[in-house]
Amino acid sequence: MIPFLSSTRQPRRRPWSREELVHGRNIALGLATDSSSQSSYSSHLNSYISFCTLHNFPLDPTPDTLSFFVVFMSYHIEPRSVGTYLSGICDRLEVYFPEVRMNRNSYLVKKTLTGMKKLRSKPIRRKLPLSRSHLLLAESSLSPTSSYDDVLFVSMLETGMCGLLRLGELSLPDNRNLWDLRKLTKRASVAFEEGGYSFWLPHHKADKLAGGATTMAEDGAPPHAIQAAGRWASDTFQIYIRKNPFILNAMLTSRRT
Repeated sequence: MIPFLSSTRQPRRRPWSREELVHGRNIALGLATDSSSQSSYSSHLNSYISFCTLHNFPLDPTPDTLSFFVVFMSYHIEPRSVGTYLSGICDRLEVYFPEVRMNRNSYLVKKTLTGMKKLRSKPIRRKLPLSRSHLLLAESSLSPTSSYDDVLFVSMLETGMCGLLRLGELSLPDNRNLWDLRKLTKRASVAFEEGGYSFWLPHHKADKLAGGATTMAEDGAPPHAIQAAGRWASDTFQIYIRKNPFILNAMLTSRRT
């Protein structure tokens, strides 16, 4: 007997039918997308299906059809949101049309979207990021008689700011159907340490508008340190820094200082 082979008999596995395999795959594909994104992506797909039905186009997302969809939708919603619709369409249709992402990134679709943004987009009104002065103002509003909710709000505000967390990592959505216990931070994971506290974050999706990133940039933190603190996994964060006027200005100012 070969020593590293077990003599225990393995249970004989029966072959699955094609219907069972398709059903199992569909379940896996459904769980691959975050629950908070599934409803939005399905809504984006419904808009695309309605567009194709209205204009008697086949559902095949060719560059030609997607570019027409961009033009049509840009006259009904903000063109900057149409790119999000395209992402949802790609997510829902990639199983059936593997070339959909390549078509979405085609020269025709990208140029059409760029042109519609110039033609139909409204001016961007950015909100200022959170700063230390905002935190101090929130802290000063508390008193020994403050309610539990007020104290909890300020605690979440400071934790999110210093930890570069997004709202979804600190709270649960109002819609119970979107609750995901995998993302819930357990109380047992909280540990108080000298000068601070820590907790285990089971799941995250880094926020692109975190005020903490701007604060770190103002303090002169290099991009790789901000990336590590914000848990951005890819080099896409470098592109975000160049495109975000608040962080870019903070980093340039800190370097000059």
